[in-house]
Amino acid sequence: MGGSAVDDDWEFPSPSSEVRTIVLVGRTGNGKSATGNSILRRRAFKSMSSSAGVTSTCELQRTILEEGQILNVIDTPGLFDFSAEPEFIGKEIVKCINMAKDGIHAVLVVLSVRSRFSREEEAAVQSLHKFFGSKISDYMIVVFTGGDDLEEMMRLWMITWVVIALSL
Repeated sequence: MGGSAVDDDWEFPSPSSEVRTIVLVGRTGNGKSATGNSILRRRAFKSMSSSAGVTSTCELQRTILEEGQILNVIDTPGLFDFSAEPEFIGKEIVKCINMAKDGIHAVLVVLSVRSRFSREEEAAVQSLHKFFGSKISDYMIVVFTGGDDLEEMMRLWMITWVVIALSL
């Protein structure tokens, strides 16, 4: 079992389904909702530039891609913020999994370049590894928001640092 809540030989659903589901995770204020809106190509999730949380519960929005494939995007509140109560976190994770009836195809870890990689973000990645096992890394995509604020060298340094941190 490898210390995870599920067996290490699990797989996300095969790509034969017409529905794809991605889940956005990250600290409050990192831009999860804005990232979801960019993916959906419309303002589906309430989003504003603020360090206070705008998203209070998991929410699913969908779009139909040009090829006819359905893309579900699940926006989450700051599940791994240190201020979040464990009971709330548990309920929201269950709600998120229930929303993903066709399975979860990718987990987007949304990080802001405007703030340091925090203990909350490290805890989020560790929690995903703890629950799903190390194989979850195969399905994780790191998304940086606020990149227009960085110079090119800083971007490269940030990407390298996060890749190293996620491989721990």
